[in-house]
Amino acid sequence: MDRKIVGDKKVSRETLDRLRIFETLVRKWTKTVNLVSKGDVTKLWERHILDSAQIYPYLPKSPSIYADFGSGGGFPSIVLSALLYEENLDLKIHLIESDRRKAAFLRTALRELKIPGTVWSERVQEVKLSPASILSARAVAPLKELLSMAEMLINKETICFFPKGISWKKEVKDARKQWNFSLKAINSQTQPNARILELGSIERVWD
Repeated sequence: MDRKIVGDKKVSRETLDRLRIFETLVRKWTKTVNLVSKGDVTKLWERHILDSAQIYPYLPKSPSIYADFGSGGGFPSIVLSALLYEENLDLKIHLIESDRRKAAFLRTALRELKIPGTVWSERVQEVKLSPASILSARAVAPLKELLSMAEMLINKETICFFPKGISWKKEVKDARKQWNFSLKAINSQTQPNARILELGSIERVWD
């Protein structure tokens, strides 16, 4: 397997091995827990792992806290945790997933990949954490709802990464009615018409 997982970005053999272990775990657990659709199991690396990994080159350097909510099957959370941990052993990782079976999977994945992190088995609105340096969520809710759900984890320094599909422009327009933020819409390398939304300087609009 080529160590170039996204464009020209190379990862260590150890990290690549972690991602392969993760791929095996997802296949195993999906038999009993709905982590990914049955149709996606056969194309797990391309459809989910590389789709998550493409966010990595855009992440800020040396973050102190990485948080992901609605973490589900570990996309992008486990993939980005593996990539980030390779460069920053002091990184604090927090994965938030209210479904207890999926939370159990995430704990197993972190343990098997030997990545230190905390899994919160509750709703993101109930988690008591300091604002994150990096925040992500994939296939959870429309953008304006994502920002409301995770408001307590965001400050002006937080950078959010939200993969979005073809309706991303409408989601941005709707979100701007309630939120101010800087925006970069990054073309997806794995899905036509999809974007990775990079948000910063986030603050709620008050009447």
